[in-house]
Amino acid sequence: MVERVPAGIGNLGYRQRSPNWLAVGLVAGGILLLAVLYRLVAPSGADRNDPGLLARAPAATATTAPVTASTTPPSTTSPVATEGVKLVLRYLAPSWTVVEADGKVVFRGTPSASEQRTFRADRLINLTLGNAGGVQLTVNGHKVGLAGNSGRILHRTFKPGAPPAGQ
Repeated sequence: MVERVPAGIGNLGYRQRSPNWLAVGLVAGGILLLAVLYRLVAPSGADRNDPGLLARAPAATATTAPVTASTTPPSTTSPVATEGVKLVLRYLAPSWTVVEADGKVVFRGTPSASEQRTFRADRLINLTLGNAGGVQLTVNGHKVGLAGNSGRILHRTFKPGAPPAGQ
């Protein structure tokens, strides 16, 4: 015995829905936004494809930059010797950090909250922070306070004897 099923039961009265174009647009926009953010934080130029980049980077556990000896002899007429620049970073929250001492990258990483790192240089220190509000600065023995607002990127240069400006 063969039963016949009425033609209307096959799709139960539902019609096929078209794609939700709003959802498709939001997903595409999200992917585009992620690509743009990646381009902003990714290494650029020769560093991008350089397999030796990690080999040249200092270990993440290092807390101080090597102090390089000055190539010029000290002046005998100067009563006060220059001690260089000293930067102490105290992390209240994680912050992506790059520190250059005398033109050489001495630290690149993301220390966690409650860490403290000290860096020294003869001529200058360039500092980049990804979360300026999560880091307290002390420059040449002067407490500066928070580096900036939470979530903001900071680029600063510190020199010997110069008081920290912009705070």
